[in-house]
This record gives sequence, structure tokens and C-alpha cells, in this order.
Amino acid sequence: MTEPSHEISHVVPSPATSLALRDIPVPDYCDVVIVPTRGVDEPDPRVWAEAIFSHENTPLSQRGLRALRDEAVRLFDMVPPPAKEYVTDEVRGSEALIVDDDENLRVRIGVALLPGGQLLQVTTAVKFLSVRGRLAFAPRRLLHATAVNTLARRAPATIRRQAVATGATPRRSLPGQVARRVIGRGGSGAH
Repeated sequence: MTEPSHEISHVVPSPATSLALRDIPVPDYCDVVIVPTRGVDEPDPRVWAEAIFSHENTPLSQRGLRALRDEAVRLFDMVPPPAKEYVTDEVRGSEALIVDDDENLRVRIGVALLPGGQLLQVTTAVKFLSVRGRLAFAPRRLLHATAVNTLARRAPATIRRQAVATGATPRRSLPGQVARRVIGRGGSGAH
């Protein structure tokens, strides 16, 4: 009679997959934020990426700080930097990729709908190209994941607002529609 084997099987997880990590496989800084889509049934990752980084998705406090900075710069007869606009550079499957490089940093941001469409994943990979890039990113490093989390959590509401503004019907799951009708918001005939 043979003894049963008590060996522990080690399962090695597959490496994380993201277009952001395809271009920068070993980043100097990396974070992954996963948030719920809050019932918004939008299958296009480009729409999600552009909603996350749109001007209207930015919290009012950040917009106010930017306006104060711009006014302070104008006082010294300097031209404020233009507002940075992020555009999707590539879409593959259920992921959109944003490339934001300069002479000091390589930045890749992948925005992906996870299988089932209920979760959204934002992967950021940064490679420092110089000491100046490392220094420039240092303060952002402290709050980057928190800021991306805030923007990603606000994206479903931004997509709904944009759909209403363009006259398209915002796509919601049934539980979202029912909940809004119960509290007197949204739905057909409720104003």
C-alpha cells in the first residue's frame, strides 16, 4: 500500500496582462486600480478612457486649484501651460492605451473592461528616462493611485452625463434603472 502524497501544488499565476505593460515590461512605477462600472453597459474601452481623463470628470477642487495656478502664472506675465488632453492611442480587444511620453518619462495607461463588463481596470506604467523625470514624478507618485481611483469611480456618471448631452440613451443595467425610478431619478417620464 502506498502512502498518499502530501505535496503542495504551487500554482503560478499568469503574469498581468495590459497594453501598458507590453510597452514597459519592467516599470519604475506601476499601479493598478480596479473599480466597478456601476451598471453602465458601455463595451468600448475608448469611451471609458476618454471619460476617465475628460475635463468634466476632474473634481471641482482640482479644477479650482488649476485655475488659481493659471492666474498666478498670468500675474508674472507668463503663459500658463495648456490643459493636457489625453487621447486614446490604441484599442485592442477590451483595452484602450494612452501614451503620454516626454523627454524625461515614458508613461502608458491601459484602461480595460474586465470580463463580464462589471469591473474597470486602469493600469499605469512609468519608466524614468532621466533624473529630472524621477524628480518630476516624485510628488505625483504619492497620490497617483488615489487620483486615478477617484477619476475612475467618477467615470460612470461622466459617461451617463455625456450620453444625455448628446441625446443618446445612457445604457444602464436593469437594477440601476429600477433604483433610479424608486428614488425618483431617471427613467422614462421621471423629471
